[in-house]
Amino acid sequence: MSEYLQPAPPGPLTSPGAGQHEVDQLPAFSDLVQIGITTRDRWQELQRTLERLRDFGLGQLSILIIDDGSAELCPFPVQETCPGARLHRMDQSVGLITRRNQLAGMMTGKYYLSLDDDSYPVSGSLPDALTFAESRRDLFCLSFPIYNPARNRYQVKSSQTAPYRTRSFIGCGCLLHRAHFLAEGGFHDELVRFAEESDLAARTFERGLRCYHYPGLKFHHLEVDRARNWWAMDFYGARNWVLWNDWYVPTGMQLIKQSRTAVSRLWQFVKTRRRGHLQGQWNGLRTRATYRHYRRRMDPAMYREWRSLPPV
Repeated sequence: MSEYLQPAPPGPLTSPGAGQHEVDQLPAFSDLVQIGITTRDRWQELQRTLERLRDFGLGQLSILIIDDGSAELCPFPVQETCPGARLHRMDQSVGLITRRNQLAGMMTGKYYLSLDDDSYPVSGSLPDALTFAESRRDLFCLSFPIYNPARNRYQVKSSQTAPYRTRSFIGCGCLLHRAHFLAEGGFHDELVRFAEESDLAARTFERGLRCYHYPGLKFHHLEVDRARNWWAMDFYGARNWVLWNDWYVPTGMQLIKQSRTAVSRLWQFVKTRRRGHLQGQWNGLRTRATYRHYRRRMDPAMYREWRSLPPV
């Protein structure tokens, strides 16, 4: 691994305008939270995200960025955009999940604000979200409303005005309790992509930790299609939900749950004609025994409680 740039010297956090984003309203705010971003060959998206973080008043927070083996070096100096940003280049690509785990290990703050290279906050207050997080002794993660302005749709939409419990979260805009994340071993690398958040949320749920949704901090996520591998998305989306069912659904409910999952994937294939849905479904069923060491099936009462919660 080689490092592009060294971090800027720590300094006081100030807002871009009077009262606009009161980033200094919490004691030791800069020590409490750090931002983690992974990227690969998407420098334009990363630059725009750093500009949005700066404009939101978070440019001097510690922002750790991992370049997951891009073909070209970063064409712009990240610290000129955000003084707290550090960019680490990895020579080989190992994927988003592995890099997010590495980011958590590199950090020192209590909370890990996880972003994609095309997601960023646009309204609300991060300090207020942290105040809520600090008030919950059982908190593992906060999710937030996430909106795609290009497609005019919500990826995550708040269903209430006050914070509420959820089953899981989405990694492109969430606040993770870093010690709990590391204690649980982070994401399972074998999932490659998809369902890793629900897997980790289920593991921590069994330990008595909870995910919450915080409506008061809104994010934009552009979900840029460039560099997306649709076959991989279909394949791992199908495979990983088969594995999730095998790991967590109560034994007596396995047959009906896996059957419903199979019907859902068949319908996705009919709609899209993309074979990855069926290939992933079959691979998940065929390889369940390979990953049986991850089985932590909930008892029926716990599973019912899990299912009663909003997804994110």
